[in-house]
Amino acid sequence: HNPRAMSSNKPSGKAKGKRRADVEAEPPPPAAPTDEAEELEFEDEYPDDIEEEQFLNEDGEEMGEEGDEVEPLPPGEAIGSDGVRAEVAGSLFRAGDAMGAGEKLDYDSSAYDMLHRLHVEWPSLTFAFVRDDLGEHRTKYPMTAYTVCGTQAERSSQNQLVCQKLSKLARTRHDEDSESDDDEDDEADEDPIVESQTVPHEGTVNRLRLMPQRAEICATWSDTGKVHIYNLSAPLAKLHSPGSAAARAASEESRKPLFTFSGHADEGFALDFSPAKTGLFASADCASRMHVWNPIEGGSWVVDPEPYEGHTGSIEDIAWSPVEQNVLMSCGCDSTVRVWDARRKSGSALTVDEGHGQDINVLSWNKLVNYLVVTGCDDGSFRVWDLRSFKTGEPVANFRWHRSAITSVEWSPHESSSIGVAGADNQLTLWDLALESDPEAEAAHAGRDDLQDIPPQLYFVHQGQTDIKELHWHAQMPGVMGSTAGDGFHIFKPANAGDGAAQD
Repeated sequence: HNPRAMSSNKPSGKAKGKRRADVEAEPPPPAAPTDEAEELEFEDEYPDDIEEEQFLNEDGEEMGEEGDEVEPLPPGEAIGSDGVRAEVAGSLFRAGDAMGAGEKLDYDSSAYDMLHRLHVEWPSLTFAFVRDDLGEHRTKYPMTAYTVCGTQAERSSQNQLVCQKLSKLARTRHDEDSESDDDEDDEADEDPIVESQTVPHEGTVNRLRLMPQRAEICATWSDTGKVHIYNLSAPLAKLHSPGSAAARAASEESRKPLFTFSGHADEGFALDFSPAKTGLFASADCASRMHVWNPIEGGSWVVDPEPYEGHTGSIEDIAWSPVEQNVLMSCGCDSTVRVWDARRKSGSALTVDEGHGQDINVLSWNKLVNYLVVTGCDDGSFRVWDLRSFKTGEPVANFRWHRSAITSVEWSPHESSSIGVAGADNQLTLWDLALESDPEAEAAHAGRDDLQDIPPQLYFVHQGQTDIKELHWHAQMPGVMGSTAGDGFHIFKPANAGDGAAQD
């Protein structure tokens, strides 16, 4: 089973106050863009009366207004059952709760520092934020982010990799205690801009990953059963510096993948680049086969046709160790999590059977605390593992809040105890393992049965998307997140996310 295949509410959020416990917690030849413009559209939370949003085509020219209208959403206005606030008629609302007659869901803009929604022609199962040269630890508005996403088009021949520049992402929190400066207030009146460049892709993009050491190198799993590696330096250069030599270097030949591996027995979703060794890569399929790719000179790879053996069902996700270049983990439909030594193909070095008979869909390796891993399961639970005690088979934490399969998990790159979790129940939740119960909050909740079972580690719930497939934190903008779903892409920053520096 894989919950990622897309089946063919407006946003919401609810923030909880944080209470912490003391814990430790260069581009090569480019790939050219296509001539077709992706249909992209931001939904404006605070429309003005002066101008529409600007949309640029692939040549940097402004597009016409037809079809570019956005749906206005004044702050605080009730938006009906397709919008979400975390309270319904004065009680906590969880995805899946029934609504009574006369009840409606409201959007509370004060829960977000920033929230922007992007509508596209075709949905995406997967995306990545692209590391840029605009600086680290960016907190000032308006913000700029680069993304790469892969489409799930109606026809296989229509699929693309879409490189996007999202700019003028203003702070959308308009409340009296705002501390934004005058410049940010002025910028908030400007509309966000989306620019895009596209590269053809054979088949639906099941999942993509960017190389940590060279963000223009993109690996994709296609539903055709092939794994491709692309060089996206040209389309990204056109977005960042339209007149640069790299942007002009595009050719018909560069629209093709740098490398393609056709040796998998079936399609798949699992793939990852090693953070510890440039170019080292692994991919795994729904037929339980995993292959490790070794980079060679000239920008190519050697893939051993003999797969790694161990899993007895579909391998759903893999992740390389942040520090050990020969160590990687995998999880799958056989309910196991496995640690591998890439030098041995005859079996995993360590195996834990979670024992619940459920598919393990996703995993994430903590890059700040290298012995922590989180896994997400089909039963809606996610578990945190300490590799120092992995042999015991017992997780150090087990949470069950989501009411359907977990589709994405990721550790924060800035806070070693924070995790983002997305589920098929149309919720994206943020958790901080360093949080503890707050006696004052518990006293305030006295008599509220609906608030008694909220884990103290849960500090934010984002809703308003249907069929959420993947989430990611932005590595250069603390607290900023993106999520892709069947009805579009959200980029947001919770009001209680904080701007703390990375913790060791």
